[in-house]
Amino acid sequence: MKIMKEWKGEKPDPDEKSLKAEFETETKALERFADTEDAHSRRKQANIEPLIKASGLSMEDIDRKVNQAKSDSKASLQKDEPQLLKPLFDIEARHAQDQALAKRVSEQLSEKGNPYWNGYIWSPSYAWRWISWNGEAEEIPTVSFNTSNRRFDPRAQAWGEGWWDGDFSLIHGYLAFRFSPPSWGHLHVYVSPWLHGYYHLYSNDEWWNSEYARAELDTWVDLYQNFRRHRQYLRRLTIGGSELHPTRYGRIDRGYSHSYYENVGQSDTVTIRVGVRLYCYARANGSHSILNFQSGAANYVYVPRIYWYLHR
Repeated sequence: MKIMKEWKGEKPDPDEKSLKAEFETETKALERFADTEDAHSRRKQANIEPLIKASGLSMEDIDRKVNQAKSDSKASLQKDEPQLLKPLFDIEARHAQDQALAKRVSEQLSEKGNPYWNGYIWSPSYAWRWISWNGEAEEIPTVSFNTSNRRFDPRAQAWGEGWWDGDFSLIHGYLAFRFSPPSWGHLHVYVSPWLHGYYHLYSNDEWWNSEYARAELDTWVDLYQNFRRHRQYLRRLTIGGSELHPTRYGRIDRGYSHSYYENVGQSDTVTIRVGVRLYCYARANGSHSILNFQSGAANYVYVPRIYWYLHR
């Protein structure tokens, strides 16, 4: 099993060393999971071969079924994807109204007499990603950034191969926001990322194979001031199974929220990162897992602002 890695960004991260160590730890955990799944699938294949022979099926028959399962898997995506590319409502109008209301609130907060420090960060300072994948070129996760529009568009997908080969695709993408606290104190951060995209999984396990598909989606926030603070993950989507009847798909057009709390010092720059984690896993021909926030103009992750509140 070969894991390929890529580490890119628009500007240097203030704590690149610790992020690389975290990336290595996460990838090793996924490698162990994939190895365990592969070993289980091999055992299942060995145990099922006598039954295949007893049923009168030949290995050539099974190979034809395996290839047909792969064709069915791809056909299901081609059929469903057109209706998944566009949201059911006008998301741009909703975002414009949300931004206008937030700016109106920020003007009220800046009035004299407010006993605490607070404010909005409207634009990200930089963007970054760290990714890993195992498998064919079509499974490589990708992400691009548009910091001026406060957006990035990640995609991850995995396709199973053969009787039992399991492949995964993992990606983190985030925007980083920076400011200097006017005082030491307790910093409360509130952020509401919007996710626009879709998921599509296919797995139609039969008695003679090991099809399985899984997708996980998290949003997260962390903070850096002189060293990396804790990261807050919130699971937004988990779908997995060997029998998905045989397709599971849908759009994700939702606004989420994080409330993050940390102590900070005065003047030293604070970096707040807001990101998503996409994980896809698929095993055996006829299974695939896709998380797509990239295809089409209406699919992206949007982080419009960060509200911060500082008190002693």
